Amino acid sequence: MARRDAGVYQDALTSSALARFVAFALPALVLVLGVTTFALETLGVEVGAELWKPQQVLPPLFQLGIWLLEATGLTALFLILQGRTASSWLDGLLTAWTAWIFRGPLLVLTVVPITRQSSDSWWSMALSWLALYTLCGVVLALLAKRARLDPEP
Repeated sequence: MARRDAGVYQDALTSSALARFVAFALPALVLVLGVTTFALETLGVEVGAELWKPQQVLPPLFQLGIWLLEATGLTALFLILQGRTASSWLDGLLTAWTAWIFRGPLLVLTVVPITRQSSDSWWSMALSWLALYTLCGVVLALLAKRARLDPEP
């Protein structure tokens, strides 16, 4: 009977760590996505600017919703992959690079033939997303360590 109670206590610790991780991961990733976008705009780096017309500016709440959706997807993918590798750092990088496959090369290979635009600007955008998603993966790994999401050996 004591063994069963210990298992229940361990499940409570795990769900507590999971809730703590998600509570910190979503705002942290939204912050990383927002700060990176702000920094690129402030420095005048216009990645893929020729793809958008100047009047096509997203409303701020819509942009925040997009970042929240990205953060939720990255966090969910991290939780799916968590524990599959030797360390949470590798889990974070695997999450980032797996998500980038869909945001980078797959998007470029799908959109460029349809729009008949130059692939150079799309590839520069895709490579900037690789750097951004890698940073997000490192942040997720750091938060997993801090939230003690990794099981004890």
